[in-house]
Amino acid sequence: MSSTAFEEPSTAAPLSRQQIVDLARAAHQAPSIHNTQPWRLRAHESGLDVDEDRARRLPGTDPLGRESVLSCGAALRNAEIALARLGRVPETALLPDGAAAARLAALRAGPARAPSPDLEALYRAIWERRTHRRIFMATRPRDDLLPLCAAAVAPFGARFAVLSPARRETFARIVWSAAQRQAEDDDARRELAEWTRPDRSADGVPPRALGTAPFPVDGLLARTGPRTETPPPWVHADLANGTLGVLLMPRDGRLEWLQAGRALENLLLTLTAAGLVVSFLNQAVQQEEFRPALAAVVGETGAPQIVLRIGEPLVSVPQTPRRPLTEVLSW
Repeated sequence: MSSTAFEEPSTAAPLSRQQIVDLARAAHQAPSIHNTQPWRLRAHESGLDVDEDRARRLPGTDPLGRESVLSCGAALRNAEIALARLGRVPETALLPDGAAAARLAALRAGPARAPSPDLEALYRAIWERRTHRRIFMATRPRDDLLPLCAAAVAPFGARFAVLSPARRETFARIVWSAAQRQAEDDDARRELAEWTRPDRSADGVPPRALGTAPFPVDGLLARTGPRTETPPPWVHADLANGTLGVLLMPRDGRLEWLQAGRALENLLLTLTAAGLVVSFLNQAVQQEEFRPALAAVVGETGAPQIVLRIGEPLVSVPQTPRRPLTEVLSW
């Protein structure tokens, strides 16, 4: 993996059409906010460009477009892994047209290089990974999990902080307050209703993929009721099962969001390969006022990007749907 800037086309051998399709298929398996799949992939003879599809932004839930860019970063990471598995060095230029442009990354096939031994496990995890919106068990002790997570995100300039058991009550208050605030936001509720409609068949989160856990893990699935300062007992009970962690970047901008997406997907694939499952608790990072408290509760500085809950599965869960590849890939 490399992140570089390039102006001239790669002099390495071009990819076949099928190889480029394979990269695009891998990218298209990435997680995204409400499964909006906010990316467009443009094929070239030596790789792919990853563009943000701004028509799929969620202004109520994601007003700055942070999670949209982050989702595209996850798609980029999948394509990088797929390219490395083909025996080529991934050469990636981030924001090649500037920070404001829709094109977020240009991925090109560099020189030949034999895949690393652990690459096959990450590639398999692209197809096995699921957002686990159901109840699951606690996982290994915090001190055992932290090195695995830290190593997965470090190459992208990110940090992963695991919540200590002593701070769970404070964490629950932050997430509960953020969830209540989001429940009162008409735009956020409208977006959630739109992207969880039962008739969605190619994107969004259909009923079969929604959670059985009482606490909202991937989005606010129902109104939380009258505002209260203290989280109900079921919030504490649900958060007790699993390791809680926050992915942070040192700064907050489109480059950092893109890198956070790459780091997130690398982490999710690493955990999947280890037999673990993950759900999201992003209400607090989706609202700017709660982000400083979120960093403080895990004892970190910087900009929180994603909140994860990690555990061991009790049941398997279905994959969320994907649009036909022809809708996201152009030549």
